[in-house]
Amino acid sequence: MKYSINLFGFMVDCDIKIDGDHFGIEIPEENQKALKNYLIRVLPKYGREASNDSSLDSLVKLALDAEKTLDGRMVEPKLKLPYEFQPEIKEKLIEAAALQEISATQLLIRIIENKYQEIIG
Repeated sequence: MKYSINLFGFMVDCDIKIDGDHFGIEIPEENQKALKNYLIRVLPKYGREASNDSSLDSLVKLALDAEKTLDGRMVEPKLKLPYEFQPEIKEKLIEAAALQEISATQLLIRIIENKYQEIIG
């Protein structure tokens, strides 16, 4: 089953697998890359060292440690975008973001990351 989960303040699309009493979650490789990029960007805000050389495993461990020290959950840093959109584009962006339960800025970042991975990867 396809499902979206919130990992460390980042919505990740995954597949839920149930086999008898075994419950598992599989995250497609492209979404793992997006999660890794997100963690590299966000962890320094929480006093954790992260770089492109860090493994996803080590980044997840750092994120778990960071969330244990917080009263809540990690969140993506808010960015003020240095440009304006046409009103109809802005409305579509906000609507698409609301459907995914993320901010418009987070949606833009995700779109840019996906396009970057598509071009570079």
